Amino acid sequence: MSKKSKWALAIVVVTAIVITLVWAFLARPNERTTEAERDRPVATASRLVVQNGEAVVKMPPADQQRNGIAVAPLTPTARRQEFRATAVVLSMQELNDLRNRYVSAKAQLQKTQASLEVSHQEYERLEGLYQHERNASAKAVQAAEGTMRADEAANKAAQDAVFITENDVRQRWGPRVATWLLDGSPEFDRLVRQQDLLIQATPISGTEITAPPTASIQTAQGQIVSAGLVSRLPRLDPRLQAPSFLYVTRSNPNLIPGMSLILLLPSGTPVQGVVIPRDAVVWWNGRAWAYVQTAADQFVRREVSMEMPVPNGWFTAMGFSPDEKVVVTGAQQLLSEEFRSQLQGAGEEAK
Repeated sequence: MSKKSKWALAIVVVTAIVITLVWAFLARPNERTTEAERDRPVATASRLVVQNGEAVVKMPPADQQRNGIAVAPLTPTARRQEFRATAVVLSMQELNDLRNRYVSAKAQLQKTQASLEVSHQEYERLEGLYQHERNASAKAVQAAEGTMRADEAANKAAQDAVFITENDVRQRWGPRVATWLLDGSPEFDRLVRQQDLLIQATPISGTEITAPPTASIQTAQGQIVSAGLVSRLPRLDPRLQAPSFLYVTRSNPNLIPGMSLILLLPSGTPVQGVVIPRDAVVWWNGRAWAYVQTAADQFVRREVSMEMPVPNGWFTAMGFSPDEKVVVTGAQQLLSEEFRSQLQGAGEEAK
């Protein structure tokens, strides 16, 4: 090979190498861009939109079924305004003591009555014999009279003891409970056996109200228990220095003597509203919320008032309509979707 041919071949080789290096340099940015795009997270469409000033969670029916979302219609109902009263579950020890005291006094009265009857008959017998030809001595008649007078005094004391006990029961507990205790009625037996419990209720407002025949007890666990009026309690609540009422309710594991409770006393004209089911309520930021279905694929979160609890949820006269549907299964899932969309939107705005 000539010297000229060698130079030509070298030029060709060098040119090929340069072209290869240039192509590799130009191709690398495109490769890096492709890799970056492949590694970038895929953005999901936000489920949150704002309509008429409300945050609306959008979820297609297929996604609702997959997430277990279920709705139920709200039914109209009427309920009276409720006054709150402090309440305490009363111990039966005082009633038991009064019952024992009364039974003992009655037994003593029966005993003195029997003794008086015997001594009175003996006195009349001896007095008759004495008046009839002195067949009994004057001393025996005097002794019989002394015994009779002593039995009369004992009988009078026993009568007074019974009267004082009966009056004490009425002054402490009112006429109805007194009748139960003094008669040993089935109602009193249920109290003694703790099948029923007595509740002392004192209205918080301090205003004079007529005690309704039925009321609702709200336990510490949030359970609502019905109670029936017994009577006004003829003594003040020492804590509030206010008049109290007595209510009776069935025994409940969540009600223990000495426990303080809230009693709800219905009063006034009934108002129209709806009951938000307990299963529809979710909690956020210390408040209760429920989701209303505003369209087949749209849900709006609204606050639920806790002022009027009922056995299966909460009654409210504001914020919800009888013709609306609320989410009773899956409300927590909607809450998660709503805040996840908010966080996603905030992240995109920050870019």
